[in-house]
Amino acid sequence: MTLIGVVLLEVLVAFEQIAVATAMPTAAKELDGLAIYPVVFAVPLATAVLAMVIAGPWADAIGPRVVVMTGVGLFVGGLLIAGSAQSMTMLIIGRSVQSVGGGFDSVALYVLIAMAFPETLRPKIFMSISAAWVAPSLFGPPLAGYLATNVSWRWVFWIGASLAIPALVLLLPAMRRLPDVVREQEPAVRVRRRLVAAGAAALGSVALSVAADRPMLPAVVLAIGGLVLLVVSVPKLVPPGTIRGQRGMPSIIATRALLGAAFLGTDIYLPLMLTRQHGMGATEAGVVLTVGALSWSLGAWIAGRRSTYADQRRLARTGLVLLTIGISVALSAAWPTTPSWVLYGAWLVGGGGIGLAYSPLTVLLMGMSAPDEQGRNASSLQTAEMLTTSVLLAVSAIVFGGLTPHSHVAAFVSGLVLAILAALLGVVVSHRLEPVTPARAAKEAYVVAGDQ
Repeated sequence: MTLIGVVLLEVLVAFEQIAVATAMPTAAKELDGLAIYPVVFAVPLATAVLAMVIAGPWADAIGPRVVVMTGVGLFVGGLLIAGSAQSMTMLIIGRSVQSVGGGFDSVALYVLIAMAFPETLRPKIFMSISAAWVAPSLFGPPLAGYLATNVSWRWVFWIGASLAIPALVLLLPAMRRLPDVVREQEPAVRVRRRLVAAGAAALGSVALSVAADRPMLPAVVLAIGGLVLLVVSVPKLVPPGTIRGQRGMPSIIATRALLGAAFLGTDIYLPLMLTRQHGMGATEAGVVLTVGALSWSLGAWIAGRRSTYADQRRLARTGLVLLTIGISVALSAAWPTTPSWVLYGAWLVGGGGIGLAYSPLTVLLMGMSAPDEQGRNASSLQTAEMLTTSVLLAVSAIVFGGLTPHSHVAAFVSGLVLAILAALLGVVVSHRLEPVTPARAAKEAYVVAGDQ
């Protein structure tokens, strides 16, 4: 029951992130808010970053129970506000509250899993969470599109709100069994510094998101300002050495950030590439995303069957190599003369690559985290991935927009080259995933039940 609750809650968070993009144009038109359309996405991104940074130390200090319950309450409340919005401002407020709840839950669920399940089961549990994003990516956009066109865009929000409470009910028995956690609180000065850094990072991510929709000169100014804020703030939100990909915990976080950014930095361009360069319709072009999602699911299933920490490291490295190969082959489809089936095959490989690598990195992170650091490290992992992806997408969008009037081929190539560079850097950093201390290496020597 606990696993069902975890997966259902993760599915809802994923659905609301993916499906909203489909329904939002209809909502913005009805609420007369097209002029501030980018803000509907930028502000919730910022509040999600703040929520993740807060949730980690909070879960470490008192355990995940209260954080999860608070997150679900805010998630449901935000969805109800957004679904009932009578103005664009109200919609933005609802989306922001929803994102705070989702940020709390995404971090606290990792801590809940670490406390409720033994290390022997974590590969399968985190595999289930990874696979939970497949169904929303397959069915979320068409369902949201149907609701927005034939019923009301408001139901895209209300459906999530109606299912979140049952998910919490399924989690309650496991949360009641968790031991009470009372740990020493962080010094107030350190908390304030982290919140200031999170605010700067959130502002930087908003600047990058808004920059992607502006003319070239304002876009460059906003992008530079956003990057400066991120360069200054991000090192304060992740373990020391993460930016350099230092061996151990920092390299796990850096690898996951690069993995997620490389995948999404490619995924967003593939349907557009098929429609513009190969003349396909939207439905036919969207099949490439289905191929990638199903392949991700298969890769995650394979990863869940491998159990030692050494296996998890090998899977992460193999997955990154496959993702790099998939993106590199997909690049050839920027030319109209390339057969379209090449792109489908490339994303079959790329999707399988991220499926193999994604959950093993989470298993490695939680296994290497001390009990009083699980929340903070989970927060660092997810914050780093979100911000890295924001940077890559914003820079890619600016370059893509600048090149599109001159050459569609050059525009698509530029977008995918950035993703390839991120994936290649991830391959390099993934060779530093081994633990630093001999004590940790000795702890990993056991073989998880079922592996032999």
